[in-house]
Amino acid sequence: MNDPLTPLNQFLPRDWLFEIPIYQRGYAWKKENLRDLWDDLYYLDDREHYFGTVLLKKADKPTTTDGLKTFEHFEVIDGQQRLTTTLILLRELILQMNELGGEDILDQVAQLEENYIVYRGHHKLTMGGEDAAFFRDSILAGTPGAPQTRAQERLRSAQTFFRNQLDQQREQRGRDDYLKFLIEFKRRIDRLQVLLYIVPSNAEAVRMFETVNDRGRPLTNLEKTKSILMYASYLVVDDPQTLETRLSELNDHFSEIYRCFKDIEKVLRLPDAGKIQRYHHIYFIDPEDSHKYMRLLKERLMQKSREDREDCEKFIRSYASSLRQAFDTMRDIARRRRDESALASTISRLVLVNHMANLYPLLIAAWQKFGEDSQRKEILRLFESFVFRVYCVVSRRGDAGRSSLYSLAHQVHGDNLTVADFLQRLSELILYYASDNRFRRHLSDTDCYWNLGTATIKYLLAEYEMKLRTDAREPLSLDLAEILSSEYETEHILPQHPADLGREEVAAHEEIVHRLGNLTLASKNWNRRMGNRSFDQKRNDYCQSSLRVQRDLTTWEEWNEASIRERGTKIIAFALKHWQIDPTAGQETGATH
Repeated sequence: MNDPLTPLNQFLPRDWLFEIPIYQRGYAWKKENLRDLWDDLYYLDDREHYFGTVLLKKADKPTTTDGLKTFEHFEVIDGQQRLTTTLILLRELILQMNELGGEDILDQVAQLEENYIVYRGHHKLTMGGEDAAFFRDSILAGTPGAPQTRAQERLRSAQTFFRNQLDQQREQRGRDDYLKFLIEFKRRIDRLQVLLYIVPSNAEAVRMFETVNDRGRPLTNLEKTKSILMYASYLVVDDPQTLETRLSELNDHFSEIYRCFKDIEKVLRLPDAGKIQRYHHIYFIDPEDSHKYMRLLKERLMQKSREDREDCEKFIRSYASSLRQAFDTMRDIARRRRDESALASTISRLVLVNHMANLYPLLIAAWQKFGEDSQRKEILRLFESFVFRVYCVVSRRGDAGRSSLYSLAHQVHGDNLTVADFLQRLSELILYYASDNRFRRHLSDTDCYWNLGTATIKYLLAEYEMKLRTDAREPLSLDLAEILSSEYETEHILPQHPADLGREEVAAHEEIVHRLGNLTLASKNWNRRMGNRSFDQKRNDYCQSSLRVQRDLTTWEEWNEASIRERGTKIIAFALKHWQIDPTAGQETGATH
């Protein structure tokens, strides 16, 4: 039965029970979607309002008979976001009506709840997977329970949003006026029009889900991938029981993937889960054309489904399991950043310095293959050296080394590569793009301040600060995130704009003022206060500084070209040692896998 346009009050009260299939994403509406629906209803006049498409498939289960009712079961292929939201809103309307009391309304409210929410334990809508119990018990029944997934958090947010909107109306109206408002609001919900379609088969349902889907929010690539994998499973798995098992496995994998990303996004500054999926594609499938990973995945699945159904099924299971492992690996890296291990500080520095996009596929593959902390520590050290030398100091383009890094990631995942070989390959790649001579030349540049940029200089000086503290056996605690924030700046020790310089003095000044040796760290307030004071005027303040890179300046009696060159030579020697690269260093680990 396909009705072109059907109002909700002719659709929802039918003796139909709706289920969200496991290949559907979880509840996804945000506050702006909820606000749009509320405003549409609040300002709706007597005309009908188009509410979108509802696509259903008859579920593969017998009808359910209870008392005078016999229920048919349907899977919601498209429209689950709107239906779920509508039932949450209706539930809140029913609660408000029940609180108002009165024999004139309670019997009708009970009938309303049976038609739209639950009839003798049979719920109008059952969500899929781990969100089912939360929606049934906490959202509809009001049983206390904390959200455990992002979808559950959004379900709770929707409930809270509508409850707050109704409470505001209740505060502004008397009892009778508020009851009239609730009844009218219910009538406006009834007038919402949907395009209702029912499809005949599982394959058609998944195909339509992929093509149409809910119009409230576009699917993410990760959600599309889940749909594609499930659709491909329908195509190649004939046995219903096996198919159910495969779909359940996929749902479990993606549920865990979403949980992983919740722990990853803020810690590693990765706002898009699709980035991790792309990193996974690079080392698991193909390092080439990775920006087309969605199209390439779909093409591979469709080709395998035509050529070898059994091989296609194996690939689906392998891909989903490996994708889950990629997210789990990134979560492990995120968690290690928070602990007090030897790896934590290096991971934090990599995240703060940024420029990790080209290295993440290699990091995931290497983290999975080389599991000892000593191996990972050296790997992370080389990653840090790659980022700092190649991108920060030598200022190579953002795509420098990308192809080689991606190919190495693919090889690490698939080949029998030893950790020694891996470290040697990575070291050679760093030296190719940022040799010691090139590294030294950029640090020695007369326009170092302008060419390197403030973030790079602050990072270098923060590491130098730690070296000076170590040499002086001082406490090592230093908040790199704060140093790299706008609260700290790069200060010119010899001021940029000293007064009363002659023409020849200006030329000599420009030759040395922006060199690395003339730069130090300073808090924003300190730097503003010092202004263009001379070294002699700032010397006493340097003595009292909490920063060793400032106190260390007082070892010079005067500040001139010789002092600047001498200090610059010291810092550059530190940088060459701190971010040193030895192509044979990996061989000394003695490790193989």
